[in-house]
Amino acid sequence: MTKTEARKLAKACRAAVDLHTVGHAMAGVLFALPAWQHADTVLAFASMPDEPDTADILRQALAESKRLLLPRVLSRTEMDWVEITALSQLQPGAYGIWEAPASLPAFDTAHLGDGVLALIPCLATSPDGVRLGRGGGYYDRFLAHYKGKRLLVCPTAALLGDLPCEGWDVRFSPHEILTEKGILL
Repeated sequence: MTKTEARKLAKACRAAVDLHTVGHAMAGVLFALPAWQHADTVLAFASMPDEPDTADILRQALAESKRLLLPRVLSRTEMDWVEITALSQLQPGAYGIWEAPASLPAFDTAHLGDGVLALIPCLATSPDGVRLGRGGGYYDRFLAHYKGKRLLVCPTAALLGDLPCEGWDVRFSPHEILTEKGILL
C-alpha cells in the first residue's frame, strides 16, 4: 500500500466514528496517566474536524496551570511552537488549523525540561508504531530532535495493520500510542 492509499483508507476509517466522543474518551484516559499528571508543559494541537477533538485536553491543561504549547505553521516545511494562556488567543491559520497569532513569540523547545509531554497527531498508526501523517513532515522534523515524553493520539478506528514507512518517519512504541480505549501495550 502506498502512503496516498493509506491516507485515503485512514480518512475513510476516521469518517465512520464520532471524533468528538473519541476525543472526550481519549482525554479521560490521558488525564489518568502519570505522563500527564507529572507534566508541567504540554505540547498539543488544536484538532481539525477529522481528528479526535482535543478541546477537553487543551482546557484541562490550562485549568491545571500547565504550560500549553501549540504548533504554528510558518511555511510548507516549518512550524514553531507557541505558548498560549487562553483558547481565545487561537485563530484560523494555515490549512484552517487553529493556532496562535503571529504576534505571539515562538517558544524555544530546545530548552524544555523534564516535565514535558508532547501529544502528536496522526491520520493512522500501525500497532507496531508506524505513524502516518498528512505528508508535510512537520512532526517528523520536530520529533527528530525532541527527547521528552510523547504520545501519539490515534483513534482505534485508525489503527491499521501494515503502513508504509520511510527512513525519516519517526516510529512510536506501542506504549506511546493513546487511543480512546487506553494505551496500546
